[in-house]
Amino acid sequence: MRFIASHGIAGAVRISLFPLQAVLFPGATLPLHIFEPRYREMVGRCLEHEEPFGICLILEGEEVGGPAIPHRIGTEAAIIAAQRYRDGRYDIVVEGRRRFEVTSLERTRPYLRADVRFLEEPEGEEDPGLAEAVAKLFEGVLESVELSGQAVIDETWKDLDARSLSYKVASALPVGEDAKQEILEIPDTAARLRRVAEALMALRRIGAAAGAG
Repeated sequence: MRFIASHGIAGAVRISLFPLQAVLFPGATLPLHIFEPRYREMVGRCLEHEEPFGICLILEGEEVGGPAIPHRIGTEAAIIAAQRYRDGRYDIVVEGRRRFEVTSLERTRPYLRADVRFLEEPEGEEDPGLAEAVAKLFEGVLESVELSGQAVIDETWKDLDARSLSYKVASALPVGEDAKQEILEIPDTAARLRRVAEALMALRRIGAAAGAG
């Protein structure tokens, strides 16, 4: 996939970009250890100007060292906690905000910047019982699923609206980053809820089969 560099396009916003081997969903938090000089510079600028940056899953390349080509759809990341060490490294925690589409990349700095357009969040095809069904499925598999080495998720997810619930469940799913990217790119809430429901039902079937064995 190729992006054409530009000096800005109508309706686009330019943000710093951090390609990672991870997907950040709106509403989710992600701790990051920042040690490369290029990203220390980026984080320092973002903290100084109180600006967010963008996180995109890497399509081609590596996190450390050389250039990386990001997926086109990513998430705005706001720094909600930061600690700077004497050698210039940072430990930060970011929170996912809005999804965006990268329209062009700009490589004049050590780190990537991109022109992005923020994506709308349509509800999609109406299905009044869909969110409730996903919540019940999610609750049913929580006890049998280890999520990033942790078995406990706080109870606040039970009070989320349909859109936030779709992202919360997607973030917690024990699936690969490519599968999470696929979910992130789903354009509307209803379709996203149906996709995470399918994943939850698959997990339940796997759990049942393991128990029977």
